[in-house]
Amino acid sequence: MKLIIAEKPSLGKNIASALKASKRGDGFLEGNGYIISWAFGHLFSLKDVDDYLGEKKKWHEVPLPFFPDSFDFELKRDRKTKAVDTGVKKQFEILKRLIHRDDVTEIVNCGDADREGQIIIDIILDYSKTNKKITRLWLPEQTEETIISSMNELKDNSLYSNLHNEGLARTYMDWLMGINLTRYVSLKSSALFPCGRVLIPIVKFIYDRDMAIKNFTSEKYFILESNTKASGEKVLLSLKNPKYPESEKEKALEKAASLNKEKAIVKDIKTKKTTKRAPKLFSLSKLQSKLSKDFKISFSDSLPLIQKLYDNGYITYPRTNTEYLAENEKSKVEKIINILNQVQEHKLVMKNTKSIFDDSKIESHSAIIPTTKLPQNLFRLEKTIYETIFNRFLCNFLDEECIINQTKLEITVGDLTFNLNGDTLISEGYLKIEPEKIENKLPNLSLHQEFEVNFIPIEKKTTPPKKVTESELSNYLKNPFKKSEQEELNEDNDDDEYRAILKGVEIGTEATRTGIIENAKLYKYISQSKQQFSIEPKGTLFIELLDALKIDLYKEKTVELSILQKEIYKGTKSIDDAILKVKDELLSITSQKDISIESLLKASSDIISRPSSKEIIGKCPRCKGKVYENSKSFYCSNYKNGCKFSLWKEDNFFKARGKKITKTIAKELLKSGKVEIKKLKSKAGNEYDAIFILKDDGNYVNFYLEFVNKNFNRLNYL
Repeated sequence: MKLIIAEKPSLGKNIASALKASKRGDGFLEGNGYIISWAFGHLFSLKDVDDYLGEKKKWHEVPLPFFPDSFDFELKRDRKTKAVDTGVKKQFEILKRLIHRDDVTEIVNCGDADREGQIIIDIILDYSKTNKKITRLWLPEQTEETIISSMNELKDNSLYSNLHNEGLARTYMDWLMGINLTRYVSLKSSALFPCGRVLIPIVKFIYDRDMAIKNFTSEKYFILESNTKASGEKVLLSLKNPKYPESEKEKALEKAASLNKEKAIVKDIKTKKTTKRAPKLFSLSKLQSKLSKDFKISFSDSLPLIQKLYDNGYITYPRTNTEYLAENEKSKVEKIINILNQVQEHKLVMKNTKSIFDDSKIESHSAIIPTTKLPQNLFRLEKTIYETIFNRFLCNFLDEECIINQTKLEITVGDLTFNLNGDTLISEGYLKIEPEKIENKLPNLSLHQEFEVNFIPIEKKTTPPKKVTESELSNYLKNPFKKSEQEELNEDNDDDEYRAILKGVEIGTEATRTGIIENAKLYKYISQSKQQFSIEPKGTLFIELLDALKIDLYKEKTVELSILQKEIYKGTKSIDDAILKVKDELLSITSQKDISIESLLKASSDIISRPSSKEIIGKCPRCKGKVYENSKSFYCSNYKNGCKFSLWKEDNFFKARGKKITKTIAKELLKSGKVEIKKLKSKAGNEYDAIFILKDDGNYVNFYLEFVNKNFNRLNYL
């Protein structure tokens, strides 16, 4: 008998369905030679400082930096009550009994296919003390076909020891940084300032941009432009450099007069037919960036929906940092193509090219693509996200190529050369699916043609930097040393970019960045309006405190630690190396002498005044923790411990009926599981009353309607 331990219930149930294990037990499913059970994400967390000390102490009573002799895990506790979570304890006891069942001969680790998933199950097994055979089920997608085939390809769990070590190193490093720096900065400032290895550079990036905007002074300058006609057509020649400051306008006039003595000559006309390559498949961050830019779906909204599409088997594993597929996936892609050719109008063909299949640009997971399982009944945002992934796959395997006729005019004026470029579309190809504007605005000139010029100074103004956007922040975190977003579009930099990714030149991971950004908002360091971020007064003070305390954990230091994690994954460094590196950094920070921040604190006294205690909205239906309110939702206080329950104020189910989830509604939903709401709006504009019923399956919050007035046609109101 094989016991399969999945990371969460939804995955466990998908595996049980594929393996035809349908007999229900308490916290598991069984049948056909398998037992399938699950965790709820992390069942264990690292002990707190007081647990290591053996007694509860106030922060100022514990010398910093604090380093435990060894790192110990325990079942997750409520941070305030310190009581072990009853649901967590029960499920661990179930798993432990199953692990030690006499008929279980093999245990299968089926954590999510990443370092977090690896250690979630490994820690459960470690604390269950078993010597039984342990294998690893690695699922790139959750279709029935893939689950069955992957069960025939189980590998010994020990082969994933480097991934396990990387996961533990990341956990230990973040615990040491978070605990010590949060206490150090908070004690120095007499106010709570949560700190983190990834949190700090996120806030710093937004702070730097807003300071640049605040301190910006617009300046006038001039460039030279000629806008004349040749053969009846307008020809604009623009000399972008040099830029003449306002004080040098006379120089600009002199240069213009000198150029106007010359004639423009068409020196060369080159025309080239070229194939325009489809945009690459999606990594998680690139997918979220497109959804943010094109559909205004925020990263925090898109991530759970992308995960849900994966959980339902519609897309491949989403938490990936690559835009390429593995070379051994070609047969899988052919199956997908064959199915899609039967259900949509565009003809797809297999393309065996390096621009799609490249093992050298894959760490552990391939790009996100649709699976052979086609979805039904997706709601609006899910459908938008799925179609975005689906359409990008079509673009890359479309039979028709996108052919462009590129024309380049080389025009000289004296010793200056101007290049004018224009494109003409010959064959649409992927532009049928993801349209782009292709237009040719070149004047119709002939080789060696001459025409008059009339250069004049054109006044311009320097413009301030723009606010940090979601996609820009994502690109920065993915490679903080990239000079500009334009480099993102340069194919020549692709190899360099992936070398940096595989080396660990990044801040956070595809899987964690969205959550940490949300934490920065929760701590009031930053705020978000639509797709743009702003620094908040507390965030400004936070960065100024870090600078005053000489805590430099900005991009350079954070990337050093990320590279170290990758070296552990490759087996060239150890967990001890990571801990020693962090210890040295913390000792250096806390040993600083003669640092005074009194004037900074005095000037910011209004910012760090302690807020009144939070209002408790209700009890979390998942973990029984307290539910609080923030600007966007009503959230569980145990979110740091892994409970993701929340009621979004702008919930789509409510919005579709002309309502939002107010505090009053949230309180009633949490108290009784339902709430009656009057004057709802139907699609036809009619008003009606209904009872909203809350159904939470442990992963997702859903709502159902019960109509108050039974004597009408419900279909008109759905």
